[in-house]
Amino acid sequence: MKSRLPLVLSIALLAVAVLVGAGAPAPARAAQSPAAVARHILGHKPHGLAAVVVRRGIVRVALDSNYAPQSSIDPATRKLVGFDVDVADTVAGILGLKVRFKCPAWETIPASLTAHKYYDVSIGSMDITRARRSIVDFAHPYRYTAAQVVVKKGGVKIQGVSGLFGKRVGVEKSSVYSQFLKRYPQIKAKTYKTAVDALYGLLHGKLKFVLMGQEDARQAIRGAGKPLQFSGRPLFHARLAFAVGQGQSDWLTLLNYTVRKMHRDGSLSAMSKKWYGGRDLTVRHWGR
Repeated sequence: MKSRLPLVLSIALLAVAVLVGAGAPAPARAAQSPAAVARHILGHKPHGLAAVVVRRGIVRVALDSNYAPQSSIDPATRKLVGFDVDVADTVAGILGLKVRFKCPAWETIPASLTAHKYYDVSIGSMDITRARRSIVDFAHPYRYTAAQVVVKKGGVKIQGVSGLFGKRVGVEKSSVYSQFLKRYPQIKAKTYKTAVDALYGLLHGKLKFVLMGQEDARQAIRGAGKPLQFSGRPLFHARLAFAVGQGQSDWLTLLNYTVRKMHRDGSLSAMSKKWYGGRDLTVRHWGR
């Protein structure tokens, strides 16, 4: 009898362990490394800039630190916040990377992306233009913006693009809006370094119309309290996308994967509604 007791006890203890184990949650799986994530998405080992980023474990993201609500410094925390900041964090999370933000002069970003020396991608609501396509590659659009005509409060309300014929219109240089105005020689386009500069020209009486992104205009009107208003309905919708240096196919494939995933799982829409007053700017038809 003494020889059987340890065996019976062992069996009983084993049964208890099995029952307890069956009711316990499975241990969490270890997070995949950036290299494993990249290989899974690409179907092969990453090459070029993708390999450099994966090996580093950090993606360097260029954006503007004075471009609310896309990206700006929170005065309370002194940290970058905004829609594009959240998007960049989500992109990095999908790829198993950490983020390092860079805030260069906006107009220097497209040319600098080619060198890959300072940053790997622009996630800064860059609109897709023909001029920019000549020096950078764009990922799939991740949000859209309406091209809105802005006037001083009490100004003229136009009815379509023909309402600008014969008028002087301020516009950001090298933007999709200046590209649009070039189609109409009847419009006298006055280019500025930024849309904000164009608005100053409008406020100081140097012109009567500005064509710019609707959300930027909304921010200037509501956020900064400028005596401005929309004039008529949007003229068209612009596409905004991540930008990378040309010829980095693997890196572009990884970024496109993140854009598709964020569109599918609704995270892009949620981030848009969070930062744009409940509006979903990740779909084409809105803002009319």
